[in-house]
Amino acid sequence: MIKITYDNKFNTKLVLDLEGKAKSKELELLLEKKLFSAKQGEIFVNVNLDREGVVYLALEKGLEGCHEKVRTAGFNLAKKLTQEKVSKINLDCKEEDPKLALFLVQGLLFSNYNFEKYKTKKAEEFEVELSLLNAPKALKDKIKEFEVVLNGINVTRDFVNTRAIDLYPESYANEIVKLFKGSKVEVEVYDKKQIEELGMHALLAVGSGSDRDPRFVVMKYFGNNETNKHITFVGKGLTYDSGGYDIKPGRSMFDMFSDMAGSAAVVGAIKAISDMKLKANVVAVTGLVENLVSGHAYKNGDIISSMKGSTIEIGSTDAEGRLTLADTIYYAATKLNSTHIIELSTLTGSVGVALGSDITGAISNNDDFYSKVFEAGEHVGEPSWRLPITDTLKEAIKGEFADLRNSIPGGAGTITAGIFLEHFSEGLPFVHLDIASTSYGNAKRYYAAGSTGVGVRTLYKLVASNFCK
Repeated sequence: MIKITYDNKFNTKLVLDLEGKAKSKELELLLEKKLFSAKQGEIFVNVNLDREGVVYLALEKGLEGCHEKVRTAGFNLAKKLTQEKVSKINLDCKEEDPKLALFLVQGLLFSNYNFEKYKTKKAEEFEVELSLLNAPKALKDKIKEFEVVLNGINVTRDFVNTRAIDLYPESYANEIVKLFKGSKVEVEVYDKKQIEELGMHALLAVGSGSDRDPRFVVMKYFGNNETNKHITFVGKGLTYDSGGYDIKPGRSMFDMFSDMAGSAAVVGAIKAISDMKLKANVVAVTGLVENLVSGHAYKNGDIISSMKGSTIEIGSTDAEGRLTLADTIYYAATKLNSTHIIELSTLTGSVGVALGSDITGAISNNDDFYSKVFEAGEHVGEPSWRLPITDTLKEAIKGEFADLRNSIPGGAGTITAGIFLEHFSEGLPFVHLDIASTSYGNAKRYYAAGSTGVGVRTLYKLVASNFCK
């Protein structure tokens, strides 16, 4: 466990060595004896039995624009300090670049996350106190802000990592209500009857195979009382996806409890925005359903309606997320005072084929809005890449016997899914982020295995930089 404090002087010093820049006789000797090579991310711990001395962390020159390498180095440093039982250490910010110190601290704090909800024996915790000496107020403020955002990220990660046996539409909605109790976020939960009254036929079709009724959740944060206009976050909330009658192979179903990562991201983001008391107006909406198989479940070949009234031919019951989102996005566009809509979902497997596990796919109908989303993601280490919309692909989503098709053969699956969703945004500035390959997986960089909480930092930065009074 990493704890950040200020101006507590200890007998162990952290030195950031930018390719041998930190000149000292000790460092020259380490380099000469090849005990330390000063390559990016390398750590050398030179302490006595009381764990006092110097810890060197090597960083490349010119990392001001490459924050991810510094965050990753901080994450690895936290693990090394814990392993070496170094409990008290200083970093003098007068001697180091405050920007590097900020991103290093971010990486250190990311190391604190550990999901042990289902373990009977918890890991032994060792506390490391890093005290920043001579830290300017601006740095302290940015670290404090990051700690708030990180709490939102960890809320998201906990939700995503919780298994579907415990997190299903009703219980998830209840947890959201509990999370925001006593805060400035107003939560409204719609039950099945109310969802029916709204005419959310597509969402209801997806949940028709489950014994557990769906929920529709609206979260409202108004930090700017001069207007009731707001940006709206939309998140996909499939608490479990079996594929329905287009059933997934067993191994592919294993992590489908994480198919609600989009909804968890919008919950975590509005939590951070509320806790920081940003002077912005944000509404987050999510439809919570399970996609299971039963005699009541919808089937391949069915034709269903939607809240908008557009009819949809079901090419695959495993293309269910876009159906729940169709109604959710249309609600955001017509029932709320949305100026912009940004939606996050674990939507397609094909996005990982195109972009891998570090880059989120994006579809947008608005250049200016997407550029703001892109810049926010780049700044916080959550890059996205915009995929093109073509007239041919717009035609491809049209149905033969209905207005639309939910599954289109022939490739470009990530793009056609995004075009399908844009149909329900009613012309408002709209960005779709496909986080299927970036939201959950093996340990990497400064993420432990499981949920990454991707999207929370992007949404927070987007609002903080562009939608605050």
